Amino acid sequence: MKNILIVVDVQNGFNRYEQTHILVDKIAKLTNSGLFDKIIATRFRNKEGSQYTKFLNWHRLIDDNDIELVKGIKADIVVDKWIYTCINEQFMSLLKQINDNELPTHIFICGADTDCCVLKIATDIFEQGIMPIVLSEYCDSNAGPLSHDAGLLVMKRLIGKNSIVSNVIASKEDIQNIIKERQY
Repeated sequence: MKNILIVVDVQNGFNRYEQTHILVDKIAKLTNSGLFDKIIATRFRNKEGSQYTKFLNWHRLIDDNDIELVKGIKADIVVDKWIYTCINEQFMSLLKQINDNELPTHIFICGADTDCCVLKIATDIFEQGIMPIVLSEYCDSNAGPLSHDAGLLVMKRLIGKNSIVSNVIASKEDIQNIIKERQY
């Protein structure tokens, strides 16, 4: 079973505040550590006329520079998405392909924003029968700590508190211990 990390939306357009600058540094170290078998990064793409511009009056991540991953983030595969989640039939096929034609039993998730895209992707992974392991030390929200904490609180209810991990990942042994603690 491969250890797959999904890095959610660590893009120039989301890297706007002190907490996201700190987050980017943590995730860059994690993605360059060689601890995961595959790293999939998602990129949110907005466009004029989208539900985000119409209903939320949010016009960010339309510009190519804003859409690009932050420099220093390493990914084996980059998946573009136009909604909060990347989980669809095509993505599930990609996971099987990466994992020797089997769905993984677990997937690690980190990124921005805890209360939006991270929450939605973790929930969608859960609903596909895969245990999401959200690395809360490697997540944050552009809306600040209250939104980050709210996202974690809702995730604990939706996917289970056992799916939220606050550990710093420093070795393959750390990853193996996290998985071992979540065997089902």
